[in-house]
Amino acid sequence: MKKTRRPLTKEEIEGFKNKLLELKEEIWKKIARDLKERVKEEYQSILNDIHDEEELAQIDLQEETILGVLDARRKELEAITQALWRIEKGEYGRCLNCGDWICLERLKVRPQALYCLPCKDELERIQSV
Repeated sequence: MKKTRRPLTKEEIEGFKNKLLELKEEIWKKIARDLKERVKEEYQSILNDIHDEEELAQIDLQEETILGVLDARRKELEAITQALWRIEKGEYGRCLNCGDWICLERLKVRPQALYCLPCKDELERIQSV
């Protein structure tokens, strides 16, 4: 199946904008839930029962896990915010690297995508070296 690389219609852009706003709201809800549930309950019970360095190390590990999840969600929010900004500027759907259109199929799966697949693959390859 050939990938469709073309300018987006106004209707498609509006649909992606709505999807991005929904994703943004969903991520904020997950962040709030994580902070409320994980941090409040787990942290408080553990902090009250610290008896040795092993338990303190367990707290550090849980903290790193929570911060890792929050950092991943922060990066996702940044990508969504950038995509929404690009919609407002009329630049949405173009690859930040090569300037070509991002495949419609890719945007349907990941509307916050900033790179076309060839450029994304190349950037990941370079970063892994």
